[in-house]
Amino acid sequence: MARSIGLLVGRWSAMLWLAFTTAYVLAISVLIVRDARFPLVLGAIRTTGRPGLWITLGLAIPGLIAFILIMRRLRAGSILLGIYCGLWTALLTSVLPFIWNARQSFCTRTMCIRTPWLGRLLVFGLMTLFVAAALWARQEFARTRHRTLPG
Repeated sequence: MARSIGLLVGRWSAMLWLAFTTAYVLAISVLIVRDARFPLVLGAIRTTGRPGLWITLGLAIPGLIAFILIMRRLRAGSILLGIYCGLWTALLTSVLPFIWNARQSFCTRTMCIRTPWLGRLLVFGLMTLFVAAALWARQEFARTRHRTLPG
């Protein structure tokens, strides 16, 4: 009983995190479509305008497909979730040099973090959540060996 509750909590935690981050990236995509000069700054990735759609949609589409496949309890969903989390972890890793060397405020378009340590903790916290979701995906992959894509 406790194992099934733990699996359910892990599943819904991973699914909520996946839904939240995918919705966030899709919202950024909408902002890019609305504003042709939208500055996209994600770690080492710095672009302005429509080219940013390649990055945001490249992150959002695997997340959206993974969400659908996991909801249908298909094995491919856990593989795609692992890839999605790997992309985000790599992206957040590229943010670390910018945050780590900051001597003053770290500002985005909507907020400013006044102390570099808060920014560092935020990035490490986000990386931890993506790694936890990837570990759940690995566990789910092992549990759903018999279920594959139909066809």
